[in-house]
Amino acid sequence: MSILEPPTGGNAPSPRSFALAHQRPRSSFVGCSRITDYEVLGKLGEGTFGEVHRARSRKTGALVALKKIIMHNEKDGFPITALREIKLLKLLSHKNILRLEDMAVEHPARSADKRKRPIMYMVTPYMDHDLSGLLDNPSVHFTEPQIKCYMLQLLEGLKYLHANHILHRDMKAANLLINNKGILQIADFGLARHYDGEVPKPGKGGGEGRRDYTSLVVTRWYRPPELLMHLKRYTTAIDMWGVGCVFGEMLVGKPILAGESDGHQLEIIFELCGTPTDDNMPGWRSLPGAEAIHPRPRPGNLTQRFREYGSSAVSLLRELLKLDWRTRINALDALQHPYFRTAPHPAQPGELPSFEESHELDRRKFHDRRAALPPAPKGGTVGRGPHDGPSAGFSGDGFGSRNGVNGGRYPRNSRGPPPADERVPAWHRDRGLPPRPPPPADYVGDHPDGYRDRGGRPRGGGGGRQDIDTYIPSYDRDAPRRDDRRRRDDRDDRRHDWDRRRDYDDRARTSRTRSRSRSPIRDWDRDRDRDRDRDRDMYRR
Repeated sequence: MSILEPPTGGNAPSPRSFALAHQRPRSSFVGCSRITDYEVLGKLGEGTFGEVHRARSRKTGALVALKKIIMHNEKDGFPITALREIKLLKLLSHKNILRLEDMAVEHPARSADKRKRPIMYMVTPYMDHDLSGLLDNPSVHFTEPQIKCYMLQLLEGLKYLHANHILHRDMKAANLLINNKGILQIADFGLARHYDGEVPKPGKGGGEGRRDYTSLVVTRWYRPPELLMHLKRYTTAIDMWGVGCVFGEMLVGKPILAGESDGHQLEIIFELCGTPTDDNMPGWRSLPGAEAIHPRPRPGNLTQRFREYGSSAVSLLRELLKLDWRTRINALDALQHPYFRTAPHPAQPGELPSFEESHELDRRKFHDRRAALPPAPKGGTVGRGPHDGPSAGFSGDGFGSRNGVNGGRYPRNSRGPPPADERVPAWHRDRGLPPRPPPPADYVGDHPDGYRDRGGRPRGGGGGRQDIDTYIPSYDRDAPRRDDRRRRDDRDDRRHDWDRRRDYDDRARTSRTRSRSRSPIRDWDRDRDRDRDRDRDMYRR
């Protein structure tokens, strides 16, 4: 009897027979490709996830992006964030959502360590830019029709995600990819996940959440205030705040809320959108992170800051950056906003211009162009700009004016150091210190320096130059100490009161056995050498 025939009598088929009878046709399943099926053309960027390379398919000739999935701890297995991203991308299908075309595997060489696991790559269509790279490109300037075109595509993609109960949770300009055909796609679903709340409805804003999620999501500059105050039962409104930040970034050409810490991020949000109250953000005081927040009342300067872009743009931005996540505009309502129906009207994707490729490594190139230092002026000194400009010393780099003109060493209007006969050593300059009080009555001057004047010339072993302005300590045995303080009593006693030292050594002999070669004098010499070595190490620091 063939194993494909139904069993006769009471004999049940074996598990192997059952599996063979119900197996899928071989043509219905396609496994991962090999990395050798792609020709790697160059690196696009790198990060904690690994590296992204541009490649060409050897089968189709199409350009693709290879995203390497790195396992920081191989004992934990395949990263859960990568699994979540692969799963979501396989489920989603929308023109404004990045498509996962294939998975490629790179097997280790046979001679390599057998414990080394294969490397996995996600294969997606190649996109010429990310939005952050375009905004960093000094040669790119967005027009209003172009901004409206990108915003419409972004909102269409989010509308699709939210309608399918998916939170992106990392909405930012760097995760929005654009090709030279004008198509924008949402990428990087490593933090995305399914959520259990209701899908957005027209006129209902973000609504209320149903379950708790982690608040450690979204890049800080694009993180809404409710997450900064640790709200866990959030909704699709957190993605809409990110859309507002991206919108403002496209208008002004740079991030609009670039905080240096979570506390500073809240401060600049309140400065832009106003201080939270029970009217504009009901229940904010009950959030876990609001206990230590005591913002001063302020109305917000969003209208004034963006007034040059028109009232309709300000209106949309205000709706996207509402403090109250429950009433913050959703993607459905944002697509119907009057901003997109006022002149100039949105451009079509095919009408947008093409740009130079802008990815992470290209952004570094643009920053290098901006950060290139001007040549040193003739007659000047290294690190100083002409006419006491911002390149003088450290005055323009965020470290304070420690050098050059602002350092106080040279005359203000000079273009170089003063002549040798006009130089004044540091020990002779007025340091602005009050006069030193007289020594105490019981002071006996027990070291060669005496009670030295604070403005006097240092007595270190720095050589015999006449313009010494830096103390260089001498490590000779008999060199004087550079110290204005009195010696500690224990040192005075040890070094000058020999009777007390002998008494101590006599007591020590009775309590423990000592080597016959050791003596109080040798102990004192050893301690003195140890103290000198310690002082030497202190000066070296």
